[in-house]
Amino acid sequence: MDFDNLASQRVDTIFTVWTQNLLRNPPEELAGHLASRHCPGTPIKASRLSNGAFNVCYRVTFEKRHRVVVRFTALGRIVARNEKVDDKVTTKEFPGQHTTIPVPKIFGHGKSVHGPYIVMSYIEANLLSRYLKDPTQDKDTLLANISIRVLRRAYHGMAGVLLELSKVESPSELSEKTSLLFQRKHFSDAADYFEKLAQQHFYHLEYQRNDAVADENDCRRKYIARCLFRKLSRDIASEHCNGRFRLYCDDYSPGNVLVDPSKFIVAGVIDWEFSYAAPVEFTYAAPWRLLLERPESWDPDFDQFMAIFLPRFRTFLEVLRNCETEKIKARSLTQSQRLSIAMEQSLDTGLFWISLASRHSALFDEIHWNFIDPKFFGPFTTMEERVALLNAEERANMNAFVNMKLIQKHEATLEIHYSIDGLVDL
Repeated sequence: MDFDNLASQRVDTIFTVWTQNLLRNPPEELAGHLASRHCPGTPIKASRLSNGAFNVCYRVTFEKRHRVVVRFTALGRIVARNEKVDDKVTTKEFPGQHTTIPVPKIFGHGKSVHGPYIVMSYIEANLLSRYLKDPTQDKDTLLANISIRVLRRAYHGMAGVLLELSKVESPSELSEKTSLLFQRKHFSDAADYFEKLAQQHFYHLEYQRNDAVADENDCRRKYIARCLFRKLSRDIASEHCNGRFRLYCDDYSPGNVLVDPSKFIVAGVIDWEFSYAAPVEFTYAAPWRLLLERPESWDPDFDQFMAIFLPRFRTFLEVLRNCETEKIKARSLTQSQRLSIAMEQSLDTGLFWISLASRHSALFDEIHWNFIDPKFFGPFTTMEERVALLNAEERANMNAFVNMKLIQKHEATLEIHYSIDGLVDL
């Protein structure tokens, strides 16, 4: 489903104005001052680092040459910025305490006139994506003729981190904050969690006013897909989701992994704010960032995408098996903790696509109709056959829902739920 163009324009404007105000301050006065609140010594230099999707960062050097990062959570990119910083502090400390994954040390956090910030250690290393990315492309795209030796070494580092994360089990409970309702809830059952994610897709279609549907037929198709996916989530989760919850990072990718440039080993993993205890099926699914690109950037021709993805996935599986064997010999992993067997099956069982569609809305409809619908509901013939699979309430509500969305499309207005002042305070 396309982004709401009016909403995107508004948040882009807010982000631009906020960034301009932030950059009016000399780095030494802004970042250096905040760093000195939490670290002993005198800052002597500060400079901008490349922005992430949700942050603006500065590197601060102290007189004894140690360095820290001051990270501001961007206004316009995140609604609940204070909550995001609190989550980041909590989740970043957890992997360092419960795994062997190297993570930056947090020296402190607080609020400034530009919003919440974090001060953390600076890791002298390069992003893994730097060695994999095609430099001729604006977006993150895997280099087409990348050396298989470089790719295997990169995948080995990523596999090691995945295995460490997967060993951290949570009780039959997880905390979940929805992107639309901003509520926290504890789940004692993975099936309930999958069903909640499916319901979120329905809310997204319902509450996004602009660019959600193209016409009446498109609206019906999207309504039916979400009803069927909600039904499927109940059924398949009850059948397959029997494992305990595992530590999982939604944003884990080569762009978040730092490697030692001389030894090409993992020196640190950053950006943990999208980490949480998740159904084990998320961990078992094939990693979706093997080609670097986010699902929103995938080629809409899925046959072409799979032709590129599958060879890389087979390489990753081979590396993962070797990594598992190494860890089993070193007694840091057991045979029952292998991921490769379930991961290899995830494409055939459809759990890869279900897990991906559950968490990513941009390609939900394409994934549903190309992979999920034919696998679980049989060959497609007519939309009427799919309508017959809906329950009585869903069928009765469909026409009213479609009419509402067409009215919204015609009005082309934007409902403002948070004022700019309100966003600043969140």
